[in-house]
Amino acid sequence: MIHSKKVRLMTQCAIYQKHEGADDLKVAKFFRADYIRLEVVKTILGVTLGYLIIIGMIIMYHLEFLIANALYLNYQMLGMKILGYYILILAAYIVFAVGRYSYLHMKSHKRLGRYYKMLGRIRKCSEEEEYARELEEENREEMQS
Repeated sequence: MIHSKKVRLMTQCAIYQKHEGADDLKVAKFFRADYIRLEVVKTILGVTLGYLIIIGMIIMYHLEFLIANALYLNYQMLGMKILGYYILILAAYIVFAVGRYSYLHMKSHKRLGRYYKMLGRIRKCSEEEEYARELEEENREEMQS
C-alpha cells in the first residue's frame, strides 16, 4: 500500500539532496566559527593574490616611467600607499566575508533541520506501516486459528 504522505516526503528529501543537500552537509561538518574562519582565510588568500596581480599589472604598465625615474622616486611613500590600499581592500573583503558566510552557515543549518524533520516523519510513517502490517498478520493468524 502506497502512502501519499510518505511519497511526498521522500520526494521532497530527494529534491533537497539533489540541489542543496551536498553543500549543506559540507557546511554542517564545521562549527560556525570554524567555517567562517576557513572561508575568511580563503578570502584573504584570494584578495592577496588578486591584489598582487593588479599591482604587477600596474607596475608593468608604468614600467617605462619607473625605470626613467628610479633614482628619484620615494619608495617608502609608494610602499606605504600600496600597503594602505591593501589593508583597506582586505578589511572590506573580510567584513563582507564574515557577514556572508555567517548567513550561509545559518541558512544551511535551517535547511538541514527541515531535512532531518522530514526524515523523522518518513521514519514515523514507516513505523506506522510496520505496526499496521504486524496487526494484519496477527489478525490473519487469529482468523486461521
